[in-house]
Formats: sequence, structure tokens, C-alpha cells
Amino acid sequence: MIISSNIKKYRELNKFSQEELANRMNISRQSISKWERGDALPSVENLIRLSELLDLSLDELILEKEQFPLPFEYDRLTSKFVFFASMFIPLLMIISSLPDIFTSRDSQLGALSGIILICLIQLTGFVNFKRYYTYFTISKTGIEYFDNSMYSPVLVRAILGMFGIRKTKKITYSEIEKMIIYFNNQGNQGLGTTVAYRPRQMYYDREAFLLIFQLKNGEEVELNLDRAFFRESQERKYFCAIFDYFKSKDIPVEDPYQVLLSIENEYSIIEEAYKLRQK
Repeated sequence: MIISSNIKKYRELNKFSQEELANRMNISRQSISKWERGDALPSVENLIRLSELLDLSLDELILEKEQFPLPFEYDRLTSKFVFFASMFIPLLMIISSLPDIFTSRDSQLGALSGIILICLIQLTGFVNFKRYYTYFTISKTGIEYFDNSMYSPVLVRAILGMFGIRKTKKITYSEIEKMIIYFNNQGNQGLGTTVAYRPRQMYYDREAFLLIFQLKNGEEVELNLDRAFFRESQERKYFCAIFDYFKSKDIPVEDPYQVLLSIENEYSIIEEAYKLRQK
């Protein structure tokens, strides 16, 4: 039974033994054991108490939903190989030029060529190095995200981010007034096509796809949702479950571009959003 398996699963995730959970609920350990075996069902009062102790909504406790692992790092690039494979040649050019850089014109040109090549690699857009540090983490207590208040070059931030070094801020769910899933469906005017939008080959040329938090103190926070464009990504797989989780924290979620509906029905996020503009 779904309830039985969920009670056991979330009890273990919260590191409760049957005895500890029973003591907190003022019932016998045998009652917990019977629920987990499916020999008996908890009363409504006990379901409510279980949801409180296990930090779940009633829906999460009694329904079979997509498992949403916490903490969840949204849009984090973890592979160091991607960075070093992309930057090996330009970094080698720069490093090999350093010993004679003040005396040899060839060394100066070599270092300059390496720097230019680094810029070209970033401009091609095939790898978004910002993903090493701009990801955000969803946990049981809130959302932790990158603090962009101080300037630093992208490559410096990327290298530090690869090793988990970055400056962050954290907001608790109780601080959030509401969330908005925003997609910029203005795009280009097009050439008389039914659905016109910008080319999507390069990461920097995508329409803005953001999660906007409006906080109770009047501030706004914008987080990038681009990774959900990729159908095989974990972010796409858990996208609807993520927002179900936010809703379980009593946070209103506005979705004017019907992104959740598009993902749930396996439609194109982009095409469905542009169709809304045409209505």
C-alpha cells in the first residue's frame, strides 16, 4: 500500500526508529509496525500527526508522487573535465608564455592569444561555465542561491565554484510571499511564421526563463530555470514535483505561461508559451 510504504520511507529519511516515532505520537511501537506492514491504517488524527512529524503534506504522505530528493541542486554543473577540456589549450598557451612574458614578444603574443581564445570559447556558448556557481539548492528549510552582489570574472567564479567555493544567500519558505514562473515570450517579430522565437543554439541567446520570488519584505529574487529546457535533465524530470513541494509550503505559485502544464503533458515549453502570446 502507498501509505504503508510512505510511512516507512519517510520515517527512515527522518532517521526515526519505530520506537521513537511511536513515542512522539504517544502510541505503541506495534501500531507503527502494523501501519508499515499494511495490516492496519492510521486514523485521520494520526495521519495529520504523521505529516507534521515527517515534515510532509497529507498529499505527499498518502499519494504516490514522483520522488523528489532533498536537498536538490538545480542546474549545477559538477564535471571538472568539461572545464579543463575546454580550457586546456588556452591555459597551456598562457602558462607556457609566463616565464618570458616581460622580455619576449612571442611570449606576450602567446599569452594574448590564449586570453582571446578563452573569450571565444565563452562566446560560442557551447558550455555555460556560470553553471558552476549560479545553481540554487532546494532544502527542507529554504532555498540557497548565489550572491551576485560583488563582481568577479566568470572564470574565477567558475574555478572556485567547481570546488564548492561561492558566496550564497538563503531564504526560508516563510519569507516568500509568492513565486512566479516567468518566460519571456516576446522574442523576435519573426518572418511571418506561426511561432517565432530566437535561435536556441547558444545559452546566452535564450529567452529569459526564470523563477521569481517576491519576498514579504518587498524584495525580488530571480533564479535561472534554463535547465528544464533539456528533456533528459533531472531538473526537467522533477520540475512539477519541485513546485508541488513549494505549494506544500503554502507558497502561491503563479504560472502565466503554463510551463507546468506543458511539462506535465510533454509539450514544448517554448512553443506553448509563444502560442499564448498570439491569443
